[in-house]
Amino acid sequence: MEDIEPVHPDYVKGFNEGYLIKQNLPELADRLADAVGDSLRSQGFKDGRSEVIRELERDRYPKWLRSDRLSSLEEKEQEERERGKDRDKEDREPERDR
Repeated sequence: MEDIEPVHPDYVKGFNEGYLIKQNLPELADRLADAVGDSLRSQGFKDGRSEVIRELERDRYPKWLRSDRLSSLEEKEQEERERGKDRDKEDREPERDR
């Protein structure tokens, strides 16, 4: 199993700040990202801001164009197969006693 390095608290704090500010005040987040230095906290800020941008871009696409479309297509095909089995049962005429 891989060893996961703990993330520095300053980076996490900056990431959360960048994420929240970009969601609520996007212009301010852009200005701050240009003004901050190269500390762990500022790198986290920039990464949090970038994460919001990625999420917004991903949500713009219709569901069938998103990367998770294959799993949803497989689920849809499975549902159709199950419905097809039920239809076969319904289409059969009941046996009649003679």
